[in-house]
Amino acid sequence: MLTSRARILLSALLRDLPGRHHILTLHTGHTMSTTIALRHGAWDIGHPPVVERLTTTLAGGRTAALIMRTFTDRISHTLPNGVDIPVKVVRGWRVAAHTLVPLDEAEMFDAHCTDAASGEPLPPELGVEFTAAPPIDLADFHTH
Repeated sequence: MLTSRARILLSALLRDLPGRHHILTLHTGHTMSTTIALRHGAWDIGHPPVVERLTTTLAGGRTAALIMRTFTDRISHTLPNGVDIPVKVVRGWRVAAHTLVPLDEAEMFDAHCTDAASGEPLPPELGVEFTAAPPIDLADFHTH
């Protein structure tokens, strides 16, 4: 069960994102991920502690990175066994000073297509589109 602040945060985060199925990944020194799916008009969170951790990180003014992968209805490619792989739209935010700072398309591409150890470029993952993250209004989050 999510706290009221976590529900407010999740509502603000998902309000302008298309799609019914997402993977939220939070980097706060270690990586945590959860699935978020729209089912029967409500969000079903696979691992609610990830959203709660985001809530406490944001409220505490700590730094983190937030990545959202949204699965689309478009098909990227089909595996040899006949399984269709959807196009995934990837966007992200920096969590800093009690805010979510949107990353642009180039920042997302660089973050995902650069080897962290060597700095060498990596090929983009098949079926992934990097896009700019929308600004997130956190006024309701900060008043609770």
